[in-house]
Amino acid sequence: MVIPLFARVTGFKVESLWRPGTRGSVRCTARLSRPLLTEEMERLERLADADVERTEVVYECCPDEVEERHLKLVETLAGASAVTARRAAVGGKRSRRAPRTGEPVPPRSPKPAA
Repeated sequence: MVIPLFARVTGFKVESLWRPGTRGSVRCTARLSRPLLTEEMERLERLADADVERTEVVYECCPDEVEERHLKLVETLAGASAVTARRAAVGGKRSRRAPRTGEPVPPRSPKPAA
């Protein structure tokens, strides 16, 4: 059994900003399942324009970027971006199946009824 030990997003709020200079921007607040560890806070602070507290991450973006930024936040919390980058550097996805050798076998035709 695999038990995820990373913090998860338990709530997500998107608010329109009504102050001058924020034309077309929204404020996104993500509430987390537990307080962040120091290394997790450092990882999240690398995200552009994100204010990180112990149990919340707040950032501003365009409405078109909300889903993309949320996905990036979830990946960063899980540490998946580092794994993906490492996998891409090595040469793509790995398959658990052994590679096929030889020529493909044609499909069998049904036996005629006697």
